[in-house]
Amino acid sequence: MHREQPLIAESADELKAMLKQEPNRQKRQRIHALFLFASRQATTRQEAAALLGVHRQTIGRWMTDYAKGGLSALLDIYVPAGKPPALPAPVLADLERRLHRPEGFASYEAMRVWLVETHQITIKAKTLQKFVKRRFGARPKVARPSDIKKP
Repeated sequence: MHREQPLIAESADELKAMLKQEPNRQKRQRIHALFLFASRQATTRQEAAALLGVHRQTIGRWMTDYAKGGLSALLDIYVPAGKPPALPAPVLADLERRLHRPEGFASYEAMRVWLVETHQITIKAKTLQKFVKRRFGARPKVARPSDIKKP
């Protein structure tokens, strides 16, 4: 089924400038699709899909979004909510500052106790361990035993 392309309000030069400034890959790809149509490098959705490496129905969905709400609707990317972080943002910032200090923490249990004393937040040590490793890539500053025979 042949659908007509929506009338593109932005010029090819404006879209090219937006394309260069956009840091988000998904938004940049959508602007690039508009640029291809505005500059007449692609006349059909199938041509644009081949140039961008996406399915033609994806281009069709983007063009439908653009026709309904313009550029703002096209660039509105859905991000699922997901599970909220175990620790609030201010506590995370405080924990990160504390982790970057030279003295650090002796153990994950010491981190947990610090959170209870400082921010009145109770969290399991194992949960805290996974969270700190994934979020900050940090570990407690613990001296490891060395081999007795080592010179």
